Amino acid sequence: MLQFNPLKVECTLFFEENPYTLETAEGLALRLGRKTAELVLILEHLVTDSILEKIGDGEQAIYRYVQPDNFQIPREFIWE
Repeated sequence: MLQFNPLKVECTLFFEENPYTLETAEGLALRLGRKTAELVLILEHLVTDSILEKIGDGEQAIYRYVQPDNFQIPREFIWE
């Protein structure tokens, strides 16, 4: 069952709008006006969902956006 989580959406939108951002959970909490503790689990879910990439571990872990690879034009539609 798919569950709507407003904080998950907020984090996803932040990284989509700032695709080159590299940020720790604490830094993201400051930017979004949230508590670090409430973001950590959400960020881990986004890593599991391949929306974010996690570099490092612990409090110093850095998160970055993974650009989707969904804009692929089938070869038969490419004009030569």
